[in-house]
Parts: sequence; C-alpha cells; structure tokens
Amino acid sequence: MFKNIIKGFKGAVHKLMEQSGIKKEYREVFDIEGVPSFSQFYHMGIYIWKHIYRGFYNKWHIIKAPTIENQNATRECERLNMGKAITAELAGLIFNEQCKIKVSSVSNLAKNEDDLLQEFIDKVLKDNNFNTKSQEFIEQILALGGGCYKSWVEGGKLDENGNIIAGSEKIKIGYAMADQFIPTAWDNAGVTEGIFISRKAKDGYYYTKLEWHKWNGECYEIANQLYRCQTKNAMNETQDILGTRCPLVFAYPFLKDNVIVENATRSQFSYVRTSIANNLDDNSPLGISIYANALSTLKALDICYDSLVREFRLGKKRIYVPTNAIKTIIDPITKNPCRYFDVNDETYEAFKSDNIDDLKVQESTSELRVEEHVSAINAFLSILCLQVGFSAGTFTFDLTSGIKTATEVISENSKTYKTIKGHQNILKDAIEKLIENIIELAVLYRIKYKDVDISVLLKKGYEIKIDFDDSILQDRQTNIVEGLNLVNNRVMSRYRFMIDTLKYTDKEAKGELALIAQDEKVDNLSIDNFNLTGE
Repeated sequence: MFKNIIKGFKGAVHKLMEQSGIKKEYREVFDIEGVPSFSQFYHMGIYIWKHIYRGFYNKWHIIKAPTIENQNATRECERLNMGKAITAELAGLIFNEQCKIKVSSVSNLAKNEDDLLQEFIDKVLKDNNFNTKSQEFIEQILALGGGCYKSWVEGGKLDENGNIIAGSEKIKIGYAMADQFIPTAWDNAGVTEGIFISRKAKDGYYYTKLEWHKWNGECYEIANQLYRCQTKNAMNETQDILGTRCPLVFAYPFLKDNVIVENATRSQFSYVRTSIANNLDDNSPLGISIYANALSTLKALDICYDSLVREFRLGKKRIYVPTNAIKTIIDPITKNPCRYFDVNDETYEAFKSDNIDDLKVQESTSELRVEEHVSAINAFLSILCLQVGFSAGTFTFDLTSGIKTATEVISENSKTYKTIKGHQNILKDAIEKLIENIIELAVLYRIKYKDVDISVLLKKGYEIKIDFDDSILQDRQTNIVEGLNLVNNRVMSRYRFMIDTLKYTDKEAKGELALIAQDEKVDNLSIDNFNLTGE
C-alpha cells in the first residue's frame, strides 16, 4: 500500500509536469542508477518530520472552516509546535558547550611540554564553530532521524607560481541533515558510502550538486555531478526536481569531476542517527525521528490547543439584534443613510423572527471550558513524554507560562536519563570518527601545527575521550564524594576514580598519579628529616 501511495503521488506530479511542459526536468535522485530506493522513506518519513519540526504541516494545520457564505472555507490551526520543543530540550541535555573533546598523543613529550595534538584539534574545532553548530545539528538529527559530519581540506596559501603550499591547507567541517544525504553502502560498523546533496540558485537556474563518496577498491573517490532546472521546487525539497545533467563549471568553476584521496583508510564522513530502532524500514541504515511514532499525539495536541484558543474566540459575549435594526435607512431630513448598529462590529449578531416579542436586543454569555482543555493537553503531553523517551511530567502546560519543562536533577534510573545516555553513546562514536578523519586528513595533506607535522605526533598513536557535561543530569559533587569513599575503602583504585568520575584521559590519570607519588615521597622524606616519627 505504501508503495502504491508513492506511485500515485509521483504519477500525479508527472502528469502536472507534462501539462506544464516541464516533464523532462522532473527527476529524482532515487531515479539515478546506483541510488538505493529510499524514495518512500524520504517522502513519507523525513519530509513529514521536517514540516512538523518547522511547525507547519499542511495536512494537519489547514483545516476546514465552512461558513454560511463559503462552505469550502479553510483556516490555519493554532499550534503548540511540540516537535521543536521536545527536540530542543533533549538536544540541550545530550550536548552543550561544556562538552570536552580530549585528544592525547602517546609520545615521549617532556612532562612540561604542551600536547600539540590537543591544541591542533581544539583549533580545528574552534575554527569551524563546532560546539555551537553541533547543538543545532543534534537538535535537527533528533527531529529528522539522522545526519552527517563531513570533513575535507580547503586550499591554503599559494606560492609565487600559484601552487598551494603543502601543509598550509585548512580542515573544514560540514553538517549535512537527513534530507541532504543518502547512504549507498553500509555494514554493521555504519555507513561507508553515500551521496551529499546541495542546492543553489544562480543566473535564473536552480543547480543541484551530487557529491558521491565511494570506495573503488582501496581508493577513496569523491565524484561530483551537477544538475540544472528552471523550475522552482514546488515541494520546497532538494530532491523533488533534479533537472538535467550539466557541466560543473556552470555553478562550480573550480570543482573537479573526480577526486581521489590517496592512502585513505576511512570514509571522510560519519553518519549519526538516533538511538531508536527503525520500525518503518528495517532494511535501511537510516534513523527515525524521536517523534516518528508519536505523530497522532502531536496532532491531537494541536487539535486541543486550537480548540482552547477557539474557546476564547467563539465564547465571547454576543449581542443579538433584530435584522430590521441593522438595515440601512435614509434620514428624511439629511437624506443620509444610517444604521442603528454597525454590521462590521463582531459583537453583534443579527436574527430574524416573525414573533414581535422576540424582536428585542438580547445578550448571550458562554461559559468557557478552560480547565477541561488544559487537562486534555496535559494528558496528551504525558503520553508524548512516554513515546519520545522522557519521564512522565517532563512537560506540562498552564495558561500563565504555556509549556513548562521540569529542571530538577535527573536520576540514573529515570527514563529521561536512559534516553539521553542512549543518544550520547551513538553521538560519541560519530564524534570520535570525525576526530579520526581530521587527523587522517592532516597526515595525508602533510598539515603542520606550530611548524610540527601532525604525523610526527602520531608515532606511538593517540587516544580520544569525549566528556559530555552531565552536570545537568547528575549531582557532580555527590558523585565525587561517593567515589572518594570507594577509594578510601580500597574498593576502587585512584586511576579508575580519575577515569570514570573526574573524566581524565589515560595520559592525564597516569600523569597525576605520578605527581601524587612524587609528592608523597617528598612528604615522607620531610617527616624523616625532622625525626617526627619518633624512631
């Protein structure tokens, strides 16, 4: 049935295009050879989630509102936009600017020497505004089900002959949303190949660039294709109208058709998905929105909120006036038309009756059902919390402040805590892959930092540790006290305490333990020198 709906939809669009003379331009990315048939998943999944995230979905929010004059009249539904609210709240709990990405090179650096690899990674992330962009990125991942971190090298300084000076290039980080990326190959370790989709307008045309990332044997290849159309995308999505193939120089004069990344060992992107099983297409590596299984609840919330707003609009005080009282009459003296009541004043309602006793001005006041509406909204909010992975009571609604969010410390056995940790585990793997990609690019392109080749810092390897700021979720001071008690009672080692509780890297923990041992040795010598032991 699902495929039949898509087939019917595409047939209708093709017919429309044919009538308008632009059928030849209508082509989807999914129609290209080598692209998996994920069309139904994008049209019936990702695109719908995107509209809900934006706060307006035509099928939900344009409703019939017939009147006496117009039986086909419509209006916009009032909306709570809970799709945006729940993704923003969860994204802030998963990742914030306090997140620490620690990269330590395992080398024979002097104890007082700075770790240049850490400094280099910090600079790359800062230059790409990583922390701020990632907050937005993760929120959109939760809404659309997935996205990609992409890394590449941009040309640096030029020599006198116009050639790029080796090592002067800069590493850039890109953020591709679910509707801007299509996986083409994957395994249990994740997505290994895919297509990045970008669109731009130029000289009256709409250009769509397809950037293929694929493995050709042991060679990593990036192939670029460009398509052009004159038709503005009526669906406002990048993949609906592709157009016809054209040379890259039309829109990207300095871009090559094919780029071979020599000696690459990994794909130069990392796909991130939500930690929710894809129950819409179990053969796809794509993730699903956190509210993919809560669409009916989101719709019900908008219906309830719309009804609440309409309750005030329709329940206002009204004055009923006989029709003859609002008719236009001519003043016999001035000859000017006049009315007893203003027909444009929404307070008045006209009625007609043959009974002379009814022909008098009357007023009507309706009792507002506010509490009933608020109770209904809160009931659906409780259901929504359950469906998207929040603890009951996370979101509530009242008339004075609207949607409220619980801010207390989240316990480790709560549903919210488990949901956050599930998403953090997947995000951690993606960020680690991104850092590995950055380091590999630095080595492949012989990039230097402070006149030192990055490859020199990697002779004995490196380690990556992602420290999410869980101060919102846990009482950090309580955790430290509990850890110290375990250490003092010899249930936990100092090393484990530093790694698990203080979030030290292996190198940092071993360095601190060495300093502690040195301090203790000095203290013991001081005691002996002053003969304070009594021996």
